[in-house]
Amino acid sequence: MTDFDGRIWLVQDNDHLALVCVHKIAKKKVQALNEKGRELSLAEDKLFWQHPAQVRSAQEWPALVERIQQNLALLRDDIDLPLLWETAQDLGSSDIAELADLYFGGEITVEHRVALWQALALDGLYFKRRGKVWELRSAAQVEELRTQRLREHHKANTQTLASDWLKAAAVSQKTLLVDESITPFVERLECWLHGDKDKDAETLIHEVADSSSLSPRELVFEVLQKAGRIPADADRDVIVAGLKPEFSAPVQEAALAIAAWLPDPAQTIHSLAFSIDDDDTREVDDALHIERLTDGWRVWIGISDPACLLSKGDVLDREAMRRGTTVYLPTQTVLMLPEPVSCDLASLSVGVVRSSVVIEVNLDFQGQVRDSRISRAAVQVEQRLSYQEADALIADGHTDCAHRLREFVQLAALRRQQRQAEGALSFSRPEYKIKVQDDQIDVTLIDRDSPSRALVAECMILANHLAGKYAQSHQVPIIFRTQEAPQEPIPLALQSDPVAFSRLRKLIKPSALSLAPGAHSGLGLSVYTQFSSPLRRFADLVMQRQLDAHLNGDTLPYTQEELFQVLATAEHTARESRTIENEAKKRWFMFYLKQHWQDKPLPVLILDVLKIGYKVEMQPWGVDAVMNGPGHLQPGQRVMTQIERIRPKAGQARLKYGWLLSA
Repeated sequence: MTDFDGRIWLVQDNDHLALVCVHKIAKKKVQALNEKGRELSLAEDKLFWQHPAQVRSAQEWPALVERIQQNLALLRDDIDLPLLWETAQDLGSSDIAELADLYFGGEITVEHRVALWQALALDGLYFKRRGKVWELRSAAQVEELRTQRLREHHKANTQTLASDWLKAAAVSQKTLLVDESITPFVERLECWLHGDKDKDAETLIHEVADSSSLSPRELVFEVLQKAGRIPADADRDVIVAGLKPEFSAPVQEAALAIAAWLPDPAQTIHSLAFSIDDDDTREVDDALHIERLTDGWRVWIGISDPACLLSKGDVLDREAMRRGTTVYLPTQTVLMLPEPVSCDLASLSVGVVRSSVVIEVNLDFQGQVRDSRISRAAVQVEQRLSYQEADALIADGHTDCAHRLREFVQLAALRRQQRQAEGALSFSRPEYKIKVQDDQIDVTLIDRDSPSRALVAECMILANHLAGKYAQSHQVPIIFRTQEAPQEPIPLALQSDPVAFSRLRKLIKPSALSLAPGAHSGLGLSVYTQFSSPLRRFADLVMQRQLDAHLNGDTLPYTQEELFQVLATAEHTARESRTIENEAKKRWFMFYLKQHWQDKPLPVLILDVLKIGYKVEMQPWGVDAVMNGPGHLQPGQRVMTQIERIRPKAGQARLKYGWLLSA
């Protein structure tokens, strides 16, 4: 004998009715097998209708459930729901037993009721379930639901058509033909790429992009270009990044409406000896002056003062916050502030009186700060120098400007030594600048350790440090930048080793924003903020605005909470901009290699051994690549290679081994 129950029941789960085979009921708990033969447990009150069939064992259940399902399908397929709905309306019937009797007539079995239930649930147009009762929908409700389903069906068909077209377009190497059926979707792609929200289109774009090597925006750019919707010479970097080089009409009007700042007639105008920038820099953020004293130096660091022209929350301020930073691309520069402001009215141009936040600092001949003060002053820059011009003057110039430059070089070296003694990190890595114009790609190496670049860097670090100290001592709410010490000490000798750098950078902790002052280990300073580039970084403009208000005795424009919210947004935008710059730079560098180094020997330094070859650094630019080669090579060795494959859009190069240059 066995305790197997064997009765067959229907169980309701919302609109769905499922067959189960009960093998045991105990304490109002039912142990049963579902239609797939899997065990399940349910409360006894979940049993809905009992089917007259019964099995003697679990082994008989699969055959029985298949037979019942076939019977139900035959009954269900013959049901004419529109006819039932019209008839039921006349009689006002809604109980499932009454509806079954109304439709089938004669002897009504459980299977008639189940088949009808399933038909009503599958259709969902003419009847709506409420509990165990199927209520009739009105004629208006049926028509409204039918129209809605037609729209959804059309939308699904359109989505399928769009998906199939986008998948084919993504892999096509030919010009795409856009017929009338797909034109609306192509127009939606254009709108999405320009910033419009379109959830359905975005879902499709991400699905197709996930199966390609392109980002969603890169995919859409390429598809639209193949479809002739984007010109062949369009700036890919700008469009893919979603940048807008042009400013809107209201922003341009606001910029043109700003009057030039004029000093008070009684105000002293301070001369600053020079500014030093790249040749093509248009936003001049800073200028410098130095005097040698009997016991040290007096230095003036002037920072441009756009805060005197822009107010918190005005049109220009909101636009600057949205952009976050100026973006420097190989093809063009996308400004944070409109040109009339950033390149003229607020820029520290030669021979023009401008408002400036000036840090005046006295230092001894060991480079130690004796005292400093910050003030808002009228300044006039005497001379503009490029880094190359400044280096030439430092090397063998005889003018007053050359002498001042050499004083700065001496001071900068002392300041750097002091910071290094406090743990500052000075990784010396190759850097290059890339410019693209009329399909000509020019790559220029940048010597970050050149005298002029070193002195400017030290002056900006000093200015930001002293601004942080001022805010700390005067309790001005600003955002400080802090950084914890590395996980282990990094010897100075290893900081210029490219092989060591690959490993050591993993030990460096990221810098952080803080409302409280704290040490910045990477710079070797007790306190640090950033305010020295207000024309090109919104975060610096905010810091400057806060300091300006305190210097003028005005109400501070930002609370600590507002500062953190504004700067968190600005920092996020700035990080995105740096990513855009780096990706565009590396992509164009790959095009440069393809143009100029495709068939030439290329020297590299081996950085690491990989499973697929070697990680190498292409020299002299310091750009990473992967190299195939024999298994006996070691990090630190220099070898000659040739280009095997370049993927410019991915910013990747694969090289093949040539010969060893050094043991």
